[in-house]
Amino acid sequence: MLQISLSWRIIAFFAICIAFISTAYTAPVSTPKSKPTPAPTPKPKAPSTALTLAQLQKAMDGKCPKATVGDAITCKDALPYINAAMKKYKLKTKGQRAAYLANMFFEGGYLQFNHNLVVSAQGTRSIMPAMSLRIFVDANLSVQKLWPGFPASVVNDKIVDVLIKNKLDFEPGAWWVLSGPSCAETAAKLSGSQASFTAWETACINGGTETVAARAAIYKTVYAAI
Repeated sequence: MLQISLSWRIIAFFAICIAFISTAYTAPVSTPKSKPTPAPTPKPKAPSTALTLAQLQKAMDGKCPKATVGDAITCKDALPYINAAMKKYKLKTKGQRAAYLANMFFEGGYLQFNHNLVVSAQGTRSIMPAMSLRIFVDANLSVQKLWPGFPASVVNDKIVDVLIKNKLDFEPGAWWVLSGPSCAETAAKLSGSQASFTAWETACINGGTETVAARAAIYKTVYAAI
């Protein structure tokens, strides 16, 4: 009986030794390392269409008003209104923005005037006739809210004063570039060429053949500046 018990103990002892040796000499299993997830490539930012003050000053060719007084407004004070108007009315191309600025500079004496000096109903920064301002108002719901009871409450000769009072005087000219009657097709083709501007001005603004050369010269300066 003692011999059997001793034999089982010896067998158990050797079994433990064999298990230990087997464990000690078993090559460790290497866990494959996962590759680090590459950081996502940031999307390129869309180029900003907003003007800087330096660009506006250069486009104004040294003619920025020195103070915001009366109808006149400095380039610094005008800049946020100009950028907001171009964004709101989706002037996406350089040519469209240059046409807006050039026409405004020509008509408004480089930000000196908000009214026609003879016809008081004609104005805003692009010195637009009352009839054109009415077209602008009729096409824009956000603007119509300025007239409770629209359209019966609108007095065409007073539109200019309402828009100026509500600081929307930079908007009609920006809207007209693309959305004015007969403007969209030529506005889509505005580029660095004088011919593209002349085509837009003739079809869209029609300020008179005698003014085309002067307007085109301003457009050239503005386009180069922005």
